[in-house]
Amino acid sequence: MSQTVSQLQQVTAFLLASLTPYVKANNIEAWQERGTLILSSEDLGQGGYQVAKWKHIAVIAIEQFPHTKFNAYNLLAMLPAFLLDSGWPRDEYGLADPQLDIDVVGSDNAMVLIELELIDDIDLIPDANGPVLFNGERFRVSLVPVDYAESVDLQTRPEGAL
Repeated sequence: MSQTVSQLQQVTAFLLASLTPYVKANNIEAWQERGTLILSSEDLGQGGYQVAKWKHIAVIAIEQFPHTKFNAYNLLAMLPAFLLDSGWPRDEYGLADPQLDIDVVGSDNAMVLIELELIDDIDLIPDANGPVLFNGERFRVSLVPVDYAESVDLQTRPEGAL
C-alpha cells in the first residue's frame, strides 16, 4: 500500500464531506508551507525504514463560506473534533493548535483561512526500481507493513506459586 494520503489531504476531505452541500469542492484549496524534515532512520522491520517526519504548516482556504446559512461555530467544532478523534500524536510533537481567520466578504459569504501544524511519516520500503537510494539499496515511499497478532497464548500461575 503506497503512502499517498497526507494528513492535510485527510483533514481537507473530512471538511469537504462535512460542509457539503454548503461548500463546493472547487471552493476549498489546501497546501503546505514552512516545513521541516525531522530525520530519524528508524528500522521498522520487514526491510522498511522511517527516514524522516515532515512537520509543516497546513493551510486550508475556504472561499464563499455561507456564514449566514451554516453557523461558523459548527466549523470551529468540526476541526478539533476531527483532530482529537484522529489519534495523531499532536501532543508528542508539540504541534500548535489550529488558527482560523474568518473574513466576511459579502452579506452571505466569508473567506475562511485555517492554519494548523501537522506531521507526516516518511517511510520507505524496498523496491528494486524505487527512486530513493538509502543504505546502498533502492526504496520507494510507502507505509511499512505491520504484522498484528491474531491471537495470544497466555499462561498464568496460581497466586503464590513459583
